[in-house]
Amino acid sequence: MRNVDARLIDAVVFDVGQVLIEWDPRNLYRKVFTRDDATPDEARVEWFLAEVCHHDWNVEQDRGRSIAEAEAEALSRHPDMGPAIRSYYGRFQAMIPRAIGGTVAVLETLKAAGFPVHGLTNFGAETFPRTRARFDFLNAFDTVVVSGEEGVIKPDPRIYEILIERAGLDPARTAFVDDSPRNIEAARALGFHAHRFEEAGSFRSWLQALGAPV
Repeated sequence: MRNVDARLIDAVVFDVGQVLIEWDPRNLYRKVFTRDDATPDEARVEWFLAEVCHHDWNVEQDRGRSIAEAEAEALSRHPDMGPAIRSYYGRFQAMIPRAIGGTVAVLETLKAAGFPVHGLTNFGAETFPRTRARFDFLNAFDTVVVSGEEGVIKPDPRIYEILIERAGLDPARTAFVDDSPRNIEAARALGFHAHRFEEAGSFRSWLQALGAPV
């Protein structure tokens, strides 16, 4: 067993989307927009996600805007796209095809070893509970901070500070994993050990080097 005194960290903070679960709205809209032969209309999908329910529109839900407000805003711009707009949240789980098994295994190994694990995620307040109900491992967190519930999103330092205070973390003794370079930079600026997630194997190796029991 690794000597606890050799550990460089006392806790691990996980992002959720693209770290523990896959998420891509194309998974849904390739079913919403199809050609006559039932194949996805890729051009229509890309247009919709660039012009109607686009990235900046979705970010506002992560920041705390309600689904009802979001739909009303999108409908004000594209009143002819009602069914497709309402599908975004009406069929939200179709955007999440699966868990990222290797990362989930790391989370569960840490939890089984009694090692503190926390979540820090840009996620809507209305969609996170439904996602958590579907993926039980999201209930393993000792503390989880959800941007839509706090009204602030990564990489704003305030949301990291909320987690630091709520979970009693020392950033210099905490590992942080996220898929976004901007979020990684913000974490490092606050003193976290930070790892940009690309695949589970290198993430596990990085944690092992920090002395985590994985």
